[in-house]
Amino acid sequence: MKKALSVLSIGLAAVLAFTGCGGAAASGSAGSGSASASSDSPYLCSSEPVTFTFFNIFDNITFNPEWQVFQEAAKMTNVTLESSVSQSSSDETTAFNLMLSSGKLADIISYKQMSDLEKLGHDGGLIPLNDLIDEHAPHLKKVLEENEEFRKIATSEDGNIYVIPKLQTITVAEGDFIRMDWLEKLGLEVPNTVDELYTVLKAFREQDPNGNGQKDEIPFFSRQGTKSFNDVLNLWDAHEDFYVRDGKITFGPMEEEFKLAIENAIKWYSEDLIDPEWFTRGSNARDILLGANQGGYCNDWFSSNAEYNDKLADTIPGFSFLPIAPVENQKGQRIAHTSRVGNPGWGISSQCKDPVAAIKYFDFWFTDAGNDLINYGIEGVTYTRDENGNIQYTDAIMKTDKTALSELRNYGVQYRIGMIQDYAYEEAWSNDIAKEGNKMYEEAGYVYTPIPQLNGELALKYTTEEDAEYSKIMASVTPYVTEMIQKWVLGSEDFASSYDGFIASLKDKGIERAIEINQTAYDRYMAS
Repeated sequence: MKKALSVLSIGLAAVLAFTGCGGAAASGSAGSGSASASSDSPYLCSSEPVTFTFFNIFDNITFNPEWQVFQEAAKMTNVTLESSVSQSSSDETTAFNLMLSSGKLADIISYKQMSDLEKLGHDGGLIPLNDLIDEHAPHLKKVLEENEEFRKIATSEDGNIYVIPKLQTITVAEGDFIRMDWLEKLGLEVPNTVDELYTVLKAFREQDPNGNGQKDEIPFFSRQGTKSFNDVLNLWDAHEDFYVRDGKITFGPMEEEFKLAIENAIKWYSEDLIDPEWFTRGSNARDILLGANQGGYCNDWFSSNAEYNDKLADTIPGFSFLPIAPVENQKGQRIAHTSRVGNPGWGISSQCKDPVAAIKYFDFWFTDAGNDLINYGIEGVTYTRDENGNIQYTDAIMKTDKTALSELRNYGVQYRIGMIQDYAYEEAWSNDIAKEGNKMYEEAGYVYTPIPQLNGELALKYTTEEDAEYSKIMASVTPYVTEMIQKWVLGSEDFASSYDGFIASLKDKGIERAIEINQTAYDRYMAS
């Protein structure tokens, strides 16, 4: 959820290695990543080589100007990007706040929170792009005119476009996967309901499906436990944040579904069905638990989950980790609560000296050449096309000890910029298990997408006044909810006796006003 922007000591700003704002530069002046485009390139953004400073730390990876995708783009456009932060930086929030407090903005800025970027626009740190797009970005303008979802996400409450987002072309994101080999060994059927899932997880814990004679199975695990408890709550159609029901914004922890979910979560955790390290294990949970033949069930990305069937085939005989339909909740619904809508992209700062070249550069990524480059990499190096035009990745991507996505990112593929993400990029490295899982969820309509989201979080548009009030409320509410969920599940606080006080505290913190603000913003978004 959106956090208020921090104000940090100006003296700390020296951590950031800022360079000059984007202006004309001699060829090669940006270092080895700089390149001069051919004068007959159809994608020229400037007649002279130009260098822009770029703030972006995506998935803890700082933008690297040496990535071949962006070097190829420089050869075609005459625009080179130079990172405004040290390559050793990985804390995006801290680096972003340091940049703001220093008063020295990068020419182009990307950040994980769309709302924070739009606030920067309202405050004058990012410039409105509407007129620049009309005059200099025909490909981007076409997408905005033809794709209503993209236009809504890009347009701020005041009617200005400050940020060009990254939009996906498929809604399916994550699915439920279960150890099918364990089910077969124990003579169990695929669970269809949440109660049946409980029975299966109980058997996983108590009947030694990995066959090592130890009670070491972790039936239900997640990579997201350090960030969210929604993988558990969603089984009962509950949420730890805001949600839309019949066009009305609700706050999950105040609903009856939440109470039922927490009561069951406490039971499941006490019976060791939920990973005892749920809140601390972190992003390597799958590698650790599946690799040790201990993990039984999780909700995660289809492509990366399915890959474990290939990775572990030789080390765990019979290993079978397959997607299943979402289990029916207590209402008889099958819902996949995680959707793939989009991510924030990038905007042009008020300190950029050549916004025309910058918007032309943004537009490049919406041409066919730019789209192929950011989605697949360099033809002949990272991918080829078959006789039907289908993408096929080279051995440099597919035959290494890393995942295909990790290898692609080493070239700059799929880094966070304003773009249209083509699902074909993922489909090309997905195995048949992942493809069938995606198809199952897509065709059955399991994915629930009534609320605008970016990067998995609420993506509503607020006025300056709403933003200030809402941020203040949620700065208190969000950590309080996280704290109480952990206390209840871990058993350090009794749920039944403390829940009413919890609701009272939420109301004291202003949650009802936050719901009102979000309802107003949601109605405005839907009417836009």
